Formats: sequence, C-alpha cells, structure tokens
Amino acid sequence: MDEFWRDYWWLLFPIGAFVFGAWDRWLAYKRSRDHLDLLRSYAEKGKEPPPELVRGLGEMPGEAPGGYPPGGMPPPGYYGGYWGAPRYMRRAYRNYYRYGPYWQWRTVFVTGAIAAGFWWASEWSDWPGTYGPFRLVAVILTIVCIGNLVFALMASSFRNK
Repeated sequence: MDEFWRDYWWLLFPIGAFVFGAWDRWLAYKRSRDHLDLLRSYAEKGKEPPPELVRGLGEMPGEAPGGYPPGGMPPPGYYGGYWGAPRYMRRAYRNYYRYGPYWQWRTVFVTGAIAAGFWWASEWSDWPGTYGPFRLVAVILTIVCIGNLVFALMASSFRNK
C-alpha cells in the first residue's frame, strides 16, 4: 500500500477535482430544488410569486441578474451580460470565439508548449526513472498538438464556408 501512494500520488488531484465537482453539482441541485419549493408554496397558497423569483429560475451563470423583464425587451440603457452587449451579440460572440480559429490556434500553442516542456524534461531531468514517463507524456502531447494543428488549419481555411 505504501508503494501505491508513492507511485500514484498524483491521482489525488483528479480525484479531488471529481469530488469538488460532484459537491458543486449537489449544491446546485439543492439550490434549484429549494427555489422550486418556494415557487410551489406560492402556488399552493394561490398567490402570485414576485417577478424576481420567477425570473431567477431561468438564470444562467454569467447572465445578468434577473434577465429581461416579462415583456421581453430590456429597459432603456440595460443590456446585461458581456460588456453591455445585447443578447444576440453575446450569442454571436460566444459562437464565433468558441468555434473560431482563435481558440484552435491557442490550443495548438498551449499543448505545443507543454509538449516541448516534457520533451526537455525527458532529456535533461536528473531524476532517475523519469526518462520513460516524461517521454511517454511528451509523445502523447505531441500527437494531441498535431491533431489540434490540423483542426486549427481547417478552422482557418473553412471559416466562412
């Protein structure tokens, strides 16, 4: 058992990420359940819930608090969201940069830099027994970088088609 923790200590990080992710989802579930229970209590009493409570039900993370009023039009001077942009502009911004060549090229450079770091570490590391694992990670990241390069070239070439 001692060798397991010595050899696989790094597994604590992904396991911790899974645990904290599950905890976050559990808290989000409880928050939405409590919100629906509150709306249900208003409905059982026959009262109209406050508009802020109803609008808060459909909020997304990063969205302006409360969203738009019930009429669908924002009040004068209110645009909410990213940099004061209207909803259609936020959607266009998200779609352009999510699927555009910028993010593809950024991924190429980041994975390439990490792969280069692992290639360097596999050659110049003074720790015994690190040549093989560092080389394996470097080969895998190089393959991922080449795949990202292909996707970046395709995203740049066929952008408007």
